Amino acid sequence: MNADVRLLLGDGERAWRSANPGAAREAFLEAGQCAVSYQLWRSALRCYRRALELDLTDREPITRILRLPARVVAAADWTEYGLALDRHGWQAFSCRSAQIITGDLGARVECSPAGVVIELMMTADDLVEARAEVRFAGMPLAMALIILRRAMWLSPRDAVAEPAWLRVVFDGRPQVRLDEMGDWEPAPEPRGSTETR
Repeated sequence: MNADVRLLLGDGERAWRSANPGAAREAFLEAGQCAVSYQLWRSALRCYRRALELDLTDREPITRILRLPARVVAAADWTEYGLALDRHGWQAFSCRSAQIITGDLGARVECSPAGVVIELMMTADDLVEARAEVRFAGMPLAMALIILRRAMWLSPRDAVAEPAWLRVVFDGRPQVRLDEMGDWEPAPEPRGSTETR
């Protein structure tokens, strides 16, 4: 990652730890713009996702993500995100402190101040099946994956050669492979699949 981008991300993290989410947001957005100026598209996407972690209903990072080259972003995921915000009146909430709560009703992801936002089951060592809590019906895939990244990796490592990953099925959609850096892609077909072509 570029040194200028890293410096701005550090400013954002310090602002977040100092309970200044507004300054953190500005630093993350500036880091994304800095990455764009160097044509570091994947870094820019990660910076803008950090801004979204602060407020999952913030439209500005989504707008900036949609300006990135199509080879970097799945535009359909981010267009769906914007449309979902238009359709639903969700209050602003952060997933920076997302945590998994387990109990008699199963496992759930909780974000403050929204409360429970996602219900989940881990049906295999590397597979999570998730669905939006009823108040968040219609949650877009990109929002769910941003939340799950924070919930699954308490301290995600941002600069690792081989990031940890898991497969996610969200609301019955095709599996995606989500890694601890927050990137996702369609999951490959399992070996030995008997699906007919």
